Amino acid sequence: MAAVVLATGRPARAQLIGILAPSYNPDDPYQLPDAPAPPTLPDLTHRAWMLALDTTLARVVPNKLPDGTQQAAIGVWLERLDVETAVSNRRWYVGLSQAVAGGRNTGDKSSTIVLSNPEIWGRALWASRAGLAYGGGLGIVPPLVRHDPDSEGAAIQSIVRIVRPWDFPIFADRTVTFRPFVDVRSIDGAVMLQLRQGIDISGQTSEVASLTPKTNLASRTMFYIGYRPFDQLGVGLEITEVYFIKAPGVADDERAAFTVSPSLRWMSKVVQPAASMIFPIDRPLFHAARSYWAAQLTLAVILDPSPPRSMW
Repeated sequence: MAAVVLATGRPARAQLIGILAPSYNPDDPYQLPDAPAPPTLPDLTHRAWMLALDTTLARVVPNKLPDGTQQAAIGVWLERLDVETAVSNRRWYVGLSQAVAGGRNTGDKSSTIVLSNPEIWGRALWASRAGLAYGGGLGIVPPLVRHDPDSEGAAIQSIVRIVRPWDFPIFADRTVTFRPFVDVRSIDGAVMLQLRQGIDISGQTSEVASLTPKTNLASRTMFYIGYRPFDQLGVGLEITEVYFIKAPGVADDERAAFTVSPSLRWMSKVVQPAASMIFPIDRPLFHAARSYWAAQLTLAVILDPSPPRSMW
């Protein structure tokens, strides 16, 4: 009798387990992995709203004067706010960023603060629970902020572009820029690879400040390799290249800028602080300085109006 009950009970239990067991649904926004974001790129499949505030502190060593005198180092800072939201199941995203930078003037030692042009973008991607994601998008930088050619604001802009060459368009005067890009990411266990390849297509709306080189077409590449020794910690290294394909008046050997950025990021479901450094590889952008280094602190917050119960 017991054998009959067990025999008839097994199919019922199997059917019940099949009903209760979670299955993969490609339209479920919570069945995609959360991954550490690189220093200059977003987590491609983050949930809901993502707000990230970057604080960059940099020390730039200027070139020597014609008589061989070494000028004093220049300190600059930058605050950048990125806001991005998933508008459809972690597949479609729109975002906005705005930056403000400042530094001491070389003449009277006073401080100058400059506002960047905003950047607006949209992107779409295909992603799987296994960790593979790829897609692309388009960003637009309208020329809303302008400075006089020889003003201290234009000088601060030129220094910030040295430290963050991939942000050249947002600190370019009287220039509108279209920024198409392609994203790829692969997660294999604790290892993550992420790549963004983009093109900046710029057009000048009027006479450009003398401190802003004319750049009509530029390529930007960001490659990140990360490792998670445990779920809450991500360590990684990002390498970037910005190459100005069309830059009248700029020598060929001055058109490429390479940087390397080691980083640490703490991964929680809501708050994700990070720290990173930025170092140039070879000479800085346009050989406009001898060298520089920068420290970057990031505070990212994921705001999910209806998080899954498993988070809490």
